[in-house]
Amino acid sequence: MEEFILGSEVMRAIMKLAHEVAKYDVSVLLVGESGTGKEMLAKIIHLESPRAENPFVPVNCGILSGLMFEDKLFGHEKGSFTGAISTEMGCFEMADKGTLFLDEVSELPLENQVDFLRVLEDFRFLRIGGNKLIEADVRIISATNKDLKELAAKGLFRQDLFYRLHVVPVYIPPLRDRKAVIPRMVNHFLGRLAAQHKRPLPSVTPEVIDVFCRYDWPGNVRELKNLVERILIVNDQNVIGTEQLPSDFLWHFREPARSMALELEEVRRAAETKAILDVLYRLRGDKERAARMLHISPRTLRYKLKRYNIKVDRNGEAVSQDVPGNLDERLSRWSSPQ
Repeated sequence: MEEFILGSEVMRAIMKLAHEVAKYDVSVLLVGESGTGKEMLAKIIHLESPRAENPFVPVNCGILSGLMFEDKLFGHEKGSFTGAISTEMGCFEMADKGTLFLDEVSELPLENQVDFLRVLEDFRFLRIGGNKLIEADVRIISATNKDLKELAAKGLFRQDLFYRLHVVPVYIPPLRDRKAVIPRMVNHFLGRLAAQHKRPLPSVTPEVIDVFCRYDWPGNVRELKNLVERILIVNDQNVIGTEQLPSDFLWHFREPARSMALELEEVRRAAETKAILDVLYRLRGDKERAARMLHISPRTLRYKLKRYNIKVDRNGEAVSQDVPGNLDERLSRWSSPQ
């Protein structure tokens, strides 16, 4: 619970809602990107509820389908299928009087959604191969990183199941939308991880915090925590500076691809300018012959002369040109092997 750091009005509002909804046995749908802490918030709701002394059972819906899903949730009787050497309880029975957490519920196959919806009607079900109805008193908390309403509109998720799960929706914003909490999170994770790994607690330079705040954290809080732990383990410095940051993390701050494309276009412009000037000089400014030698039309040559601001006298000597940067240096840098 302590890892679900507040630090912003948005997170404080989410925690207030979680404390309120925990009191009532209603379904909660947690929506947010991977790594934002959906399972942790589900545990907080469970621990704040009257069911806190009973089991919290998580199920990853993204890896189950067909018979495997039924077996995971409802269990099976001995001999009901090959390999069923004993009777096994499913997650519904395990979560009796407690909370069943359905992670990645958007990945629940359509073929299994009907059976699951039927169980949510009265919380009674049959084990695979069984003929005795089993009752389970379970609170449902679901989580998804997708828009379930949009999936339902497209027919990819049952609308009746969506409304069954979507009683109280809670949206958890990504870390990039609340970067002000990053310094507090870094200090928190460092303190806890240093104690866990029995390492001295290092300080963090403002430059590192600045780099962290410039990054978008696609893996959210989980990614930040994992990076802090990695830095702590592989370094023995008393101060964490930018030189302690992993190279594969710093790689994200390289110039974007668009800048590379613009530089490549600049080099191309310089190369064409050099070629045009060389030919015009050799042919004493004869543009018709220069176009034939360059394998372009006279019209194309005139266009490039204008575009690149190339002007020559009658002898083919350049009197004005706009070639960006050091031409020879740029050409050699791009042509030499890496």
